[in-house]
Amino acid sequence: MARKTQEQDPVDTPNDAPAEAAPQQPAAAPDNGKPARAGRRARAAAPEVPLDPQLVEKLEQGDALAEAGSHAGAAEAFAAVVAARPDSLRGLMGLATALAAQGKYEAAEKELRRAEKLAPDHPPVFLQLGQALFKRGNYPAAVLSLRRAVELAPENGAAYLLLGEALNQTADSDGAIEVLEAAVRIVPESSKAYYAMGIAFDRKGNPERAAEMYRLSREVAAK
Repeated sequence: MARKTQEQDPVDTPNDAPAEAAPQQPAAAPDNGKPARAGRRARAAAPEVPLDPQLVEKLEQGDALAEAGSHAGAAEAFAAVVAARPDSLRGLMGLATALAAQGKYEAAEKELRRAEKLAPDHPPVFLQLGQALFKRGNYPAAVLSLRRAVELAPENGAAYLLLGEALNQTADSDGAIEVLEAAVRIVPESSKAYYAMGIAFDRKGNPERAAEMYRLSREVAAK
């Protein structure tokens, strides 16, 4: 097996362990903001309900607390909004994000399932849900959510990267390579996608290709 060099990121980087090892932490990357390709299903705008000024203020408070790293306080603010307006997608998504930031992935999944019902065509719901499921070690369910995310947002490199990592964990190396190749086409500077491809080639018994991917990962990371 080719030698691997692990990247350093204490929060959301994959630990690049073999499939039989402990669950990975998926790498998170922002949406690159590109529009969906022609012929693909257009991304639906997130529905949001009109809120009272006091609730809008609570949402803004939650955003500020989250940005400051006070995730427990942010969760409390968003929970107050959701309690008053269970149909607030922004409240649900904010609450799920704050819960996940505290490692409360089961609770985050619960809120994201509610968001899924409100916004079945909103890509961030499925990307965030896939990440929560991944971190819980429920890789098959993560694959389903992330496939939906890439269907709705085919130019989102983060969704392809997370999907590739989830497929690696389900031992679908061919599937992982396919979507990770898409990830590097969208985000060529993604060292994590090359690294994950190295893992997939290693598991396929192709150490030469694996070594090439690890080398590309190091080269991209060094730029």
